[in-house]
Amino acid sequence: MSTTHRTLSFAAVAGIATLALVGAATTPSTATGSSDRSAPHAGQRVAARAAAPVTCSGGPLKSMTSRLSADPFSFAGTAGADVAVPGAQVSLSGPRRGTDTILVTFTAESYYTGGGWLSLELHKDGVPVAPYADNGSPFAFTSESSYHGDSAQFCTKIRRGVHTLALQASTTGDATTDSGWIDDWTMTVERFE
Repeated sequence: MSTTHRTLSFAAVAGIATLALVGAATTPSTATGSSDRSAPHAGQRVAARAAAPVTCSGGPLKSMTSRLSADPFSFAGTAGADVAVPGAQVSLSGPRRGTDTILVTFTAESYYTGGGWLSLELHKDGVPVAPYADNGSPFAFTSESSYHGDSAQFCTKIRRGVHTLALQASTTGDATTDSGWIDDWTMTVERFE
């Protein structure tokens, strides 16, 4: 067998093995009973899986709105069900034409007890926006039973009409033993052309 033929054969076998590994890594697990994965929350849209990061860019800054709270918000385990973060909601009117880009930054002191994590989502008109995991593994805001500051950013576009942006929290572990706590938070909404 010639050196060229052996090199081509090796390259073909390596390529097939790589495709098999990529396929295994991107195929959703069908295992049940795992404590670190849960089904998407009821009423949530399942977004198409993207092979590359989603682009969410805008132009010049048009405005900034901020909400702040020093009132602690604690809640019992939810087993994946969403609860509204009190006061963390903003309504915006979209542009007359085209779209505006909205960047929401949420920072808070947080604390979690349980076997999973405290999840955070931004909902636009009741539907989660990026980054949102529809694979049963919600965005982890914290998983520690210690007081510390955490931050998350979410990006979306708005069109004409009135839109409501609201932060939702949940816990992923056992609802009978989990609890979440959010305090001293700031929700900043930046709007770009």
